[in-house]
Amino acid sequence: MHLISESLEQFRFYKSGIISHLCNFLLLQITDILCQNNQEVSICIKRTDEIFRNFKKLSSHNYRKHHDILFYANNLNISTTYLSRIVKNITGHTVHFHISELLCTEAKRLLDTTDMGIKEIADELGFSDQSVFGKFFVKATGVSPLKYRKR
Repeated sequence: MHLISESLEQFRFYKSGIISHLCNFLLLQITDILCQNNQEVSICIKRTDEIFRNFKKLSSHNYRKHHDILFYANNLNISTTYLSRIVKNITGHTVHFHISELLCTEAKRLLDTTDMGIKEIADELGFSDQSVFGKFFVKATGVSPLKYRKR
């Protein structure tokens, strides 16, 4: 945390989101390291926890291009209903919420740190057009992407 704390000061508007995602990423990395180091030890992990961990890993790599639950369920070889139930039971939030959080955090980062146009950001994040991205952003933050960038 000390290494990134100075860098986070410039991102004051979404600092808590970045910290939350970094903590989740750190926990996933620690889990992977522990699983790799303890291959010979039999670890009993509930199937639902393993599916959730794989969903988080999959979503962190694919959220820019795949916003629909079907993609994640298919890649995990389970039904959309089962994935929805697992994520909701573990976190209290929906699959859509988790993907939206990733998209919103990345959109804010791009608006704050780049000169990319709104259309370019919409394309970068896998939205069909600028209008759909704008509606998503307003629903998630309460302001338009342009107003967010200007403040």
